[in-house]
Amino acid sequence: MTKILHTPVMLNEVTKFLAPEPGKRFFDATLGYAGHTLALLSAGATVVGCDRDQDILSLAVSRVKEAGFADKFTPLHSSFASAFDRPELGGVFDGILFDLGVSSYQLDTPLRGFSFRYNAPLDMRMDKDLAVTAADLVNGLGRKELQALFTELGEERNVQRLVNAIVETRKISPIKTTQELVSLIEKNLVRNSKIHKATKIFQALRMAVNSEREELKAALPSALSKLKLGGTLVTVSFHSLEDAIVKDFLVSEGENLELLGVGVITPGIDEVKANVRSRSAKLRAARRVK
Repeated sequence: MTKILHTPVMLNEVTKFLAPEPGKRFFDATLGYAGHTLALLSAGATVVGCDRDQDILSLAVSRVKEAGFADKFTPLHSSFASAFDRPELGGVFDGILFDLGVSSYQLDTPLRGFSFRYNAPLDMRMDKDLAVTAADLVNGLGRKELQALFTELGEERNVQRLVNAIVETRKISPIKTTQELVSLIEKNLVRNSKIHKATKIFQALRMAVNSEREELKAALPSALSKLKLGGTLVTVSFHSLEDAIVKDFLVSEGENLELLGVGVITPGIDEVKANVRSRSAKLRAARRVK
């Protein structure tokens, strides 16, 4: 198997709060490359790892097997909102982890269409069985719907010119590739920022295609029901709207959950320098007390 270079985000903080050890059982709701899971397994715990992307789930299973932990690991192909109803989960967990957003594998695999760095079909589906792609949204939504999408999920303010350009372009020919969309963004989106102009537009489309906010809202109450008394819930989010969903949930469950740490925790300077993709990460943790 090809060696995978992968750095799980905020690994030290995640393992500190989850405190893995022999006899403990964890649910990794967003398995990805299994970076966090391997740390939990290495400490002697058992893990159920879930991912909606079959390609990356297969890679994660291979990594776990190569590390010698197959007997302590159960893979699950599912969205995390649906996972808590699956019989494979068994009983309650000592800890549950949500590492939200897109995975490095998805960003670095051109044909998946998640990244504006490569020319590829405008796809962005985490689960290939989903019916709607990013191209479907770009070519099918009306002006007002596109503007709302880019403003709300992308948190971009001045999108009217871009929306108009998309609508006029698709009248002539559908926008099918990432680079066709990137070209329109670069010409028609005005913003002063260190990040690429396409970053938040692509983020908005990805979140919409995969119903990421809706999935998270549905999953958090289910996760609490699968967390044993004294167990820990840890979330790592990369978008202010997702972090707000987590924060609101933790506040609403104040009788059942005790907040850990100092509210929201962000990566240290050294981690951001070593792994630029961690720069927007926000970690929250809570212990079930009731």
